[in-house]
Amino acid sequence: MIRLKEILNCLEDKKIYGSTDIMVQGISNDSRKVGKNFIFVCIVGEKENGEDYISSALSNGATIIVTERKLDIKDVTLVVTPDTRYSLAVLSSEFYKNPSRKLKMIGVTGTNGKTTITYFLESIFSVNGDKVGVLGTVSYRLGKKVIPSFTTTPSCVQLQEILSKMVKENFDIAVMEVSSHALLQHRVTNCEYDIAIFTNLTPDHLDYHQTMEGYLNAKTRLFAELGKNSKKKGQKFAIINIDDEASKYIIEKTKVPVVKYGIKTKGDFFAKKIEFNLEYTSFILCTPQGDVSIRLNLIGRHNVYNALASSAAAQIQGVSIDKIKEGLEALKFVPGRFEIISEGQNFTCVVDFAHSPDALKRTIRTARHLNPKRIITVFGCGGDRDRSKRPLMGEIAVKNSDFVWITSDNPRSEDPKKIVTDIEVGIKRIGSTNYKVVLDRRKAIQEALDYAAEKDFVLIAGKGHETCQILAAIIPFDERKIVRDMLRKKFKDKNDKN
Repeated sequence: MIRLKEILNCLEDKKIYGSTDIMVQGISNDSRKVGKNFIFVCIVGEKENGEDYISSALSNGATIIVTERKLDIKDVTLVVTPDTRYSLAVLSSEFYKNPSRKLKMIGVTGTNGKTTITYFLESIFSVNGDKVGVLGTVSYRLGKKVIPSFTTTPSCVQLQEILSKMVKENFDIAVMEVSSHALLQHRVTNCEYDIAIFTNLTPDHLDYHQTMEGYLNAKTRLFAELGKNSKKKGQKFAIINIDDEASKYIIEKTKVPVVKYGIKTKGDFFAKKIEFNLEYTSFILCTPQGDVSIRLNLIGRHNVYNALASSAAAQIQGVSIDKIKEGLEALKFVPGRFEIISEGQNFTCVVDFAHSPDALKRTIRTARHLNPKRIITVFGCGGDRDRSKRPLMGEIAVKNSDFVWITSDNPRSEDPKKIVTDIEVGIKRIGSTNYKVVLDRRKAIQEALDYAAEKDFVLIAGKGHETCQILAAIIPFDERKIVRDMLRKKFKDKNDKN
């Protein structure tokens, strides 16, 4: 608990109506999660206005209401601020005693690669003997405790609560994925990062950001604010992929030392002699502290980039090159990231989270590098999301695959047929006919597996680690398990016939 008078010191621009001599027991912008002597912060969202839930919050015990305008509310303390999203973030940080100042904080942003980098760093720091927590797309992990994640970056209240738990349980390092949405929505405001990593920038989330410039500016916030008004000691660093075109802009905007990594361009960390097959990826890791040979269990050139970024962050934190090697090589797989599903079939089957044009292209090209007889791709696009990427993904899929099943991903409230129509725009643009539409995702996967023959490569893209499908309702759908069951049945039936 903390006295309201003390917690409000973090807000510079505010007007207070009512008593500040209240012991605050919690904070939320969700009236259902409010309890006695809670602060309820009214957020104006795209679909809902927090002010509509004030009566609900009051009935649940709220005694402090934060809004962006003066309201006639009796018997409570009203705090008026110009930006309640910002206020929620700084109040949450203050309520939980600013936990990011007591941890080594590493934030990872970019279109692709964020999740894998957090897994690499978790492995490296664990091998090094550090107690490391991770917040990301797959889950939020505090040692053996795993919390399911519903967004890449949690809400600012949940984030500060989790970081506070890490502090109480004596964690050393927090590694987290930082989404562009989180940066614009103040979910990570008042998080003091020590290291920020930039992976790449390719078209995605343009339904939200509208333009690539807007998307880039959102990502750049993490680097522009790095080290500003820092309350904790220690040099901050920006780790940047200099092979990506957006790197120049980000480097211009940050005020902290930049550590560069790349493959095409030699940075402070770079790789040479890259080779990969279905079993491993090998390369020479070149660092300021020397070179070392690496053999990753993860497949593909993109994972070399992820390993470089992770190595840079670890070395900055004082991890030896031997421990970096051990940590990189200890990671067996990342859920839903080029995850090979093998049940004794005579073809390769991979489930991958690729759900943007660039990610799909890179994943299919990685498959092509492995010299399969044919590449068979199953994919769809999410509903209520960026429509502009749908034709691009359709074109990429049919141009780079031998045959494609177009199906539903998470259609949400959209008509799946309309989503497919958008995808087909790109396909018809190049006049391809090597595809089939099957809206039922389970049926599409089954048909693709039945179609596959010896030495083929089946890529099932878009959902990766997800364990449900979002239709009008949410249904259980772990396609890694579904594919495994289908392959077991397919080859059991085949063996029984023989």
